[in-house]
Amino acid sequence: MKLIVAGATGLVGSEIIRQCLQINEITQIIALARKPIDAEDGTDPTSKLKSVVIRDYGEYSADVKDEFAGADACIWTVAVTPFRTSGFDFAEVKRVCQDCTLAGFKAIYEAGPAKPFRFIYFSADGTPRDPTKRPSIMGDYQLMRCETELMVIKLPAEYSGVDICIVQPGVVVNSTSFGRSVLALVFRVVNTFTRAIPNIHREELSAAVLDLALQGLDQETIKNNDLVHRGQAVLKRKAGSNP
Repeated sequence: MKLIVAGATGLVGSEIIRQCLQINEITQIIALARKPIDAEDGTDPTSKLKSVVIRDYGEYSADVKDEFAGADACIWTVAVTPFRTSGFDFAEVKRVCQDCTLAGFKAIYEAGPAKPFRFIYFSADGTPRDPTKRPSIMGDYQLMRCETELMVIKLPAEYSGVDICIVQPGVVVNSTSFGRSVLALVFRVVNTFTRAIPNIHREELSAAVLDLALQGLDQETIKNNDLVHRGQAVLKRKAGSNP
């Protein structure tokens, strides 16, 4: 499988890359980002990983499109998350979340991907599907993400040979910093009593979406709890297969 990971240097994207390198079925990885990806120590520079650097997720040169040719799947993690929106003008938030998603998809499609081509789009838990109902919290942002999901859902009708899946993870927790380690510990305790605040560890999320890319997309939308269960099952199988 040839897999494109968009947003490869991000919190989840970097973990997806790490797991990709351990999966034999994935033979080519196109790590798309605005800066070079730092591969794991000991990774052969001539390995299946190719770091492709772009200036902007809305613009793709002919050379970049050439790297997309023949791709079997793309995991699109690029977005401005709710916690970061205060640092950007809303027009820019919409451009990154919505316009760049479509521009990236079109660039891949124009490059000539394999068929079926699997496009996995990262959204967020709680994103509404009715554009006529404005949420009371972060209304403009939520409606914009709603419109983006609806845009992605329509892609198979407009582009032949395309399968899509929208994943809606909750809060992504991990141990990449002290603050995030504390947050992960808090959620680990809370999760023993309730999942009232949807959350998922980035290892589980990455394992789940890679399994989707490999096994096929049989659901239009996958919510947080299903991602958790799928990711945990994949990681358990992987742990059981290692001596």
